[in-house]
Amino acid sequence: MKKTLIALAAVAAVSAASAQVTLSGGVRAAMQNSGVAGAETIVSGNDVSVNNLTFTASEDIGGGMVITGSYTMRNNLMTGEVSSGQDATTVAAGNANWRNTSIQLSGPFGAVKAGRFGLSGLFAYDPFGATGAIATYASGAYSGGRYNNMIQYTTPNMSGFDAVLGVTIDGVAANEDGRWMILNFNQGPMSARIYSETGLGTVLTQYTTSGAGASYNLGVATAMVGYSTTKVQATSAATAEYYTIGGTVPFGSATAKIAYHRNTVASADTVAFGVDYALSKTSGLFADIAKLSANANPTWQIGIQKAF
Repeated sequence: MKKTLIALAAVAAVSAASAQVTLSGGVRAAMQNSGVAGAETIVSGNDVSVNNLTFTASEDIGGGMVITGSYTMRNNLMTGEVSSGQDATTVAAGNANWRNTSIQLSGPFGAVKAGRFGLSGLFAYDPFGATGAIATYASGAYSGGRYNNMIQYTTPNMSGFDAVLGVTIDGVAANEDGRWMILNFNQGPMSARIYSETGLGTVLTQYTTSGAGASYNLGVATAMVGYSTTKVQATSAATAEYYTIGGTVPFGSATAKIAYHRNTVASADTVAFGVDYALSKTSGLFADIAKLSANANPTWQIGIQKAF
């Protein structure tokens, strides 16, 4: 009996070592003003993408292969709502409770992922990360889609290059399936991405977003550039065309951010400045201000965030 218990304990220990479950997420809040004429200054959760709770289970199954499952819940820090219009005690319909859900098998062949998850678009080339009240700075064609019934393949990294191909397969005859292609390069100080995505919708309202972005770490600063455009697939009419140039400059525990962003279709400009201050590896303060040509007053935010 004693030997049996010892054997079971050994099996449990091996299982625990090979299968890991982690809890991660973050919280963020700020005083902010949208800059729209007559807008009041408010205290807000500031960004639902930062305010989240993520459960991840990962297991090494041998042969260089790993299975990873993930659930991400977003919430409104100030109201306790799990998602817009759904409080924490409501059993929400659709995908209101879980923002991202996926399972992935990765190995020497690359990675195959299925579920519902966000595509990061060109956010990596936005010094402000499209967060909080400054999200309008890099909205529209810079954002990535999120669909139901997604399946995606990522190639192995080859000398800094990898490619991502994906499609949504929803079985709904009235909709066209969404699809995307991303080519990444990351090596040394250089990072670049070519991005194309056709959004899910009816045949007449299918939109295709395409663009490219790049960044280069100069040591004393990181420079960023980006271009993207969104067109109605049926007519090739552009609904947005974005040009971006910006950068970040670290100094001590702080990082300065600066960017210029233009939508040529709407003849709209944005100039943004900001500073992030690290209190620790996982927490920090931020202060950002931007002037959108469409707004009467500057948009600004001052806040604190904590990752875990």
